[in-house]
Amino acid sequence: MASVAPRARASTASRARARVASSASASSTARRRASRSKHGDARGVDVNRRAVAVALAVALATRAAPRARATATTTTDEFNALERRAKRAYYARDLKRAREDLTAIIAMEPETPEWRERRAQVLVDMKLFEEAIADYDEAERMYRAMYDDATTTYKSLGMLSNRALAYEGLSRWDAAIADYSEALKYSSMMGATPPYVLNSRGNCYNSIGEYEKALDDYSRAAGIFQQSRNLSGAIYAQSNAALMLAELGRIDEAIEDMEKVKRRAAGSVDMRAALAALYWSRGEEQRAEDNWNWSCTAINSGQMVEGGPVLDGCELYRDYDWLGRIRRWPPSMVQKFKRFIELS
Repeated sequence: MASVAPRARASTASRARARVASSASASSTARRRASRSKHGDARGVDVNRRAVAVALAVALATRAAPRARATATTTTDEFNALERRAKRAYYARDLKRAREDLTAIIAMEPETPEWRERRAQVLVDMKLFEEAIADYDEAERMYRAMYDDATTTYKSLGMLSNRALAYEGLSRWDAAIADYSEALKYSSMMGATPPYVLNSRGNCYNSIGEYEKALDDYSRAAGIFQQSRNLSGAIYAQSNAALMLAELGRIDEAIEDMEKVKRRAAGSVDMRAALAALYWSRGEEQRAEDNWNWSCTAINSGQMVEGGPVLDGCELYRDYDWLGRIRRWPPSMVQKFKRFIELS
């Protein structure tokens, strides 16, 4: 699961290869983190988007640490103990402690970029996005100084995807898209297209009104999730794609796809809520009511798969700010659903 950052110079392709290999080994961890929740805090970046980045990002806790060195006042054992404590704190979600320990490690080894990359991930989880970007930028500068020359460019896919997530937290959509696109570019050099990153870039395109591009990313992500038998990922990406179809005015296709997702995700409110909005807008009031009433009586919990996390209880959908900004429903769908709720 761990991989050491390469030290010898190599081609751009070989550097991308080293990073993608480590990311693939971390995919099961990413999926577990993705299953915790897809919505997160209603005032910040949702947890699913964080998990999206983690599919490539093994910089924080899964990549092997740089070789620890004793300093004038710190032994190697003490240094290693501090690194282990930072990792334990991160997994325990004691982010303040993890940040403090990584800051202490950076003071001991200021020339090692991996430590800044790790602290940046903690800062993203703390929603301190500006500070996280500063750490990622400094780590990138240090990597370039260490490795780049006229024929070599060093790229950390984990850093690109996680910095993109920080940009999302600041609504800097173009910057996020640029980093996600670069991560996808270098992944494709290895014949690998990470669906979490595709889905996340689709979210950014959705946020700037590029619905055709968002639809393409969501559809591609859904296909890759399906091939890897990741049901939750496939359902979420398919739901996003269906919402884009609706926003593009392709209502019949959107309804057809939403009905398919509804059958696959028996415990999810999301597509039933969307179908209620669309059916109501077409004057099919009974179908609309049936879908919504089923969501709020038979489901309500929003559990997409048996034994899985509670994701989208029906009451949450009455929060239109959450629906558009966090769940990422496009504008016309939010308005259709609002009219259904207020008039039904």
